[in-house]
Amino acid sequence: MDKGVVIMDSFTVYLVRHGSTRLNGFNRMQGWIDSDLSDEGIKQAKEAADRLQGITFTRAFSSDLGRAVNTRDIILSQFQQTPQEVAQLPEFREVNFGFFEGLNSDDIWAGIAAPYGKHSQADLMAIGGLKEARDAMKHSDPSHTAEDYDEVLTRIKMGFSVLREHCVSSETILLVSHGTLIRTIIDYLGVDTTGNYPENGGISQLTVYPDQVVVEAYNQ
Repeated sequence: MDKGVVIMDSFTVYLVRHGSTRLNGFNRMQGWIDSDLSDEGIKQAKEAADRLQGITFTRAFSSDLGRAVNTRDIILSQFQQTPQEVAQLPEFREVNFGFFEGLNSDDIWAGIAAPYGKHSQADLMAIGGLKEARDAMKHSDPSHTAEDYDEVLTRIKMGFSVLREHCVSSETILLVSHGTLIRTIIDYLGVDTTGNYPENGGISQLTVYPDQVVVEAYNQ
């Protein structure tokens, strides 16, 4: 990740996945429900801060879920700087998994994939990418509240519109979000994420222009 290049009419976003949580440790689906960072998650947030040392952030955002807010604040605590804006952006909260929230991830995906004659989320993605997986979950959700791919994209696009309203050219932004949402952003922007799910504390770099967003690095 090139930390020194400034491109006019654009700003840079360092997109970080939150540190691991107790529910992550139990392999539970964790969308709009929340749980505290584990000791390992706190360590991961500090390690992300180490990798971001030397960067001056003009603004620092997170989703409005506690695990992202706490990761953002841990990262900022490692720097000798105070961004001019620190805020929560609900548009960048995790995907809503509806009825399946809090349940075992492998078991749920096996059930969702079964009508296709498949066994996992990876199997569904082999059929039609992330869109197939998101839409299959929506179809299987008895509560009808899980977000499908297009619903997630609508929220993501709103999020980038909000960022453009807050940020000006040449700024450098910290944004802490969530694994499936980050993966969906990167997928939508044309990068193949097959077999490459964002690590807790993993860092991606985006350049945001008035009319497009470009992936400079993913899951570093």
